[in-house]
Amino acid sequence: MKKTLLAVAALSSVAGIAQADVTLYGVLDAAIGTASHQYNLDPSYSQSVNIVTPTKAPNTVTGLLNGGIQNSRWGITGSEDLGDGRKAFFTLESGVNLPSGSLSNHAQAVIDSNNGTLNNATGSSVNGQLFGRQSFVGLSDATLGSLQFGRSYAPIYDILTTYDPVQFAVLFSPLAFSSTYGGGGGVAENVRQDNSVKYTNRIGDVKIGALYKLGNQSGSTSAQSAYAFRLGYETEPFGIQAAYQAYTDAISGAASATPGAIAVTESNTKAILLTAKYKFTSDLTGKAGYERFTLSAPSNSYTLATYSTYSGYPVSSISLVTAERSTEIYFAGGDYNLTSALNLAVGYYSLNFDAYGSTASGNVNLASALLDYHLSKRSDVYAGYINSTPGGARYVNYPSNNLAAVGFRHAF
Repeated sequence: MKKTLLAVAALSSVAGIAQADVTLYGVLDAAIGTASHQYNLDPSYSQSVNIVTPTKAPNTVTGLLNGGIQNSRWGITGSEDLGDGRKAFFTLESGVNLPSGSLSNHAQAVIDSNNGTLNNATGSSVNGQLFGRQSFVGLSDATLGSLQFGRSYAPIYDILTTYDPVQFAVLFSPLAFSSTYGGGGGVAENVRQDNSVKYTNRIGDVKIGALYKLGNQSGSTSAQSAYAFRLGYETEPFGIQAAYQAYTDAISGAASATPGAIAVTESNTKAILLTAKYKFTSDLTGKAGYERFTLSAPSNSYTLATYSTYSGYPVSSISLVTAERSTEIYFAGGDYNLTSALNLAVGYYSLNFDAYGSTASGNVNLASALLDYHLSKRSDVYAGYINSTPGGARYVNYPSNNLAAVGFRHAF
């Protein structure tokens, strides 16, 4: 009798899972690469090396890197058919550093970079959370679109995943490497929005979307809130996308002179993105875009008494942006299918920074190429190269930085 009851319970559980259509998925991506002017690799830093920000490191580093095209991750996603074209859905996604087996934790990497021996890590929204990449639940309707609640990507990120010239590859595109450019609208921590409500829909060839982040702050509905919109048109062979997003009291973290602590900067941000792509032939696609983001004085200033920790780490200081400063990004490139399995992508990126405070203006120009061979639908091998050339008074360390890597990626 007990065995029968257990069998019924097990079958009921399986039936429930089948109805919910739950899927375990992931991407495991590792590359062996060599990068110039780098410190030691950091096991907590999901990008492994810093291809954008010039460092004072005189040496070259060679090692196993956590992903050349995509950061490694695993997740659980699912949906339930509610009938009449409606569904309930969810996603929980975790970032993993494949070479070390640890959760991706940029906050720890920033702490590590304080001593000048580990890589020049940057702030991020992925700071050791179990489901730091995505965490949301929602409802969708075949006509009305989808609405999700939780931790979601900002619209600029969603657009660039398919409009970046070089596959939005983390080691070969500055847009993918740095969330500051690749969705954060000037602050890397903003590429993912906690406490957000996100709407998306496609009406014929038109894509629309909106996001609102609740600040969850007592006494103010605007403090630490955000909003964003996107609008696009896609048909064969042409596509164009635009987005605008703004954040009130954005917090960004960076290395501090205080051991074990993080220095914080606070600002308001505004960002725009305009991108386009055109499929010239069945094998050749061109892509281009423009992004501009501006940082300005925060609406509500915080002190160490009210903002003492950053992702669980002590805050050593809080700096407020005072003078408005902007960054412009131009990019262009595309990809060509050499064979049905072999693709070549190339891209050129120009990052241009305003002068602000005691920091001079400057620019970084990057050129990259990525050769990707698909062994199957889920497995591919690749080789890539990127050159970063800083200019202007802002960068005085080295005339260029280079990274070359070969890797293997498997999706499940």
